[in-house]
Amino acid sequence: MSSFRAAFIGAGSAARGFHYPSLARLDDVEIVAIADLNEALLAKTADEYGVAARYTDYRLMLAEQDIDAVWVIMPPMGLTPIALDVLAAGKNLFIEKPAGLTSADTRQMAAAAEAAGVITAVGCNRRYSAVLRRARELVEERGPISAAMAEFHKNMEATYYDLCILHTDIVHVVDALRWLLGEAVEVHSHADRWYRHAGWEHSYNHFNALIRFAEGGSGLLSANRQAGHRYEKFELHGADISAHVWAPNRAEIWRAGDSEPQVITGADLTGSEDPNDNYGYFTENREFIAAVRAGTQPQTCLADNVHTMELCDKIAAGAHVERT
Repeated sequence: MSSFRAAFIGAGSAARGFHYPSLARLDDVEIVAIADLNEALLAKTADEYGVAARYTDYRLMLAEQDIDAVWVIMPPMGLTPIALDVLAAGKNLFIEKPAGLTSADTRQMAAAAEAAGVITAVGCNRRYSAVLRRARELVEERGPISAAMAEFHKNMEATYYDLCILHTDIVHVVDALRWLLGEAVEVHSHADRWYRHAGWEHSYNHFNALIRFAEGGSGLLSANRQAGHRYEKFELHGADISAHVWAPNRAEIWRAGDSEPQVITGADLTGSEDPNDNYGYFTENREFIAAVRAGTQPQTCLADNVHTMELCDKIAAGAHVERT
């Protein structure tokens, strides 16, 4: 099999923490070019991964390099025009979540990808978390998931995410609920702005939603960005079975009549303690590359992500209550 030629636009912390090391582990993948405006960071990253082709102008990279796919890993504020340039150049595209700041951005990128006939993926890594995948399999062995809950809390001061924290951060677990239960048909939600003294003057930081899905299942979302600590948990319920999942580390599977749960861990499932394995970053990159080779869209393509961002729109449209 010929070597897969990958290029990066972005050499920041997320790219260097998750995506460069994931691709470097694949024997049939070569990182052939990197573009970044920060020349010191560009040189450091290119030196680390032995990449000779270095650019501060990504357009020149797109024009000069023979590339199978481009990873655009950067904050969402300037993502959309860069992604559109990659798609206009006819290059397959991987981007981290969120796919732009709004669902309109995502729809624009998805339309451009369809017109260009390229393969795309959005980094929705919860779908690739080993413990969440295995928990879903075990529940669905007895039938469809009847209900799922996602809790995702953090303590955050308002940052650039203040623009739309639901679409840019909480979107991780909104997407996971879609993956577990299908497409939403009814949403009842509350969006609140608490503790404005902490800098949350312009956006809502508490979201709670009850969601009905087309196949009949129900989803619950609770996400708070002024909590005491980071906490992420999923619950899955089915026919006489429940799964409590603390991704990426551990899950407890309870079957009716059990006195103790079946415990599964990310380390046991992947044979690794590396968060890139257990949180799914390596798997999502590997599956995107396989999809490009096969000429098929992966499950997290831009067209699919449109539905996740539109579900975020519906949750955000809930009753807004002003708090002090």
